[in-house]
Amino acid sequence: MARIRSELARLPSLIFLAAFLLVCPLYSFSIKATPSFDSTDGDDEVNTWLSTNANRSTVKELIPSEYKKRYQKWKTEYLSASVGREQWERFALNPHFELTITFSKQQAHGAKVEFHWDDFGHLIAATILLGNKLDSGYPSAINYPITCSLSPGNLPPEVNGKILAATKLSHEFGHLNQVMSMDGRIYQMQNTVMLQYMRIFNGNGFNVHDPVLVALAEQMGGTPVSISQNREHWAEAGAIEYLQQRLPKLNKRSKIPNAVKDAIEAYQSTYGDRSQNL
Repeated sequence: MARIRSELARLPSLIFLAAFLLVCPLYSFSIKATPSFDSTDGDDEVNTWLSTNANRSTVKELIPSEYKKRYQKWKTEYLSASVGREQWERFALNPHFELTITFSKQQAHGAKVEFHWDDFGHLIAATILLGNKLDSGYPSAINYPITCSLSPGNLPPEVNGKILAATKLSHEFGHLNQVMSMDGRIYQMQNTVMLQYMRIFNGNGFNVHDPVLVALAEQMGGTPVSISQNREHWAEAGAIEYLQQRLPKLNKRSKIPNAVKDAIEAYQSTYGDRSQNL
């Protein structure tokens, strides 16, 4: 798999990976959770903000009763940052957009977004599926360089499982921002052609130089690996903005921990200052 990825991924991505892999090891959703430290700082502010905007809310929060308490903690933590409230207002308080948030045990430590477009490629609705163990587990550094930097040993005890869950939630809002800014017809075409590409790739002995695959890559604007990686890296811009606002308020020394700071700097050296407020 390493050989295949090295052939498919683009050179700039590999340079970027080399930079942040020195900071963040490869994790595959380790089950070890971040330290537990339940701070209620900002809860009153968030609750007041939610109450003020209750009549404007269009979001459908389909949360099973067994997960409501933990979901509320994660949501409150995310909204404790002003960028979280800005994103919530853009999508969850938007009368022209339908956002649904629900839980999926299949996602476990992760999350994903399902998109819905109109016939003109405009994003009109989305569903965020949160894993029931979102506040633990660390994704791989390859696609999640910022979220991975929250791994054990990199953070002070003030940074707890709620922060990890809120970071993953901010990553999903990062996906929403990228897809909202592009023609959904291109996104859907890429999804369809990527499946076709992989069927051929798996059947031709993993020959990336197959003329048919080369043509499909040109049509998509990249290979399935590079496109998928680019999407995840784009979404990490959301995680960056949340962490830059939130971590200094939790850290007694009022600064971002070095591991997270290094991951952000490595990211920005490759992609610049991507903002999720596109």
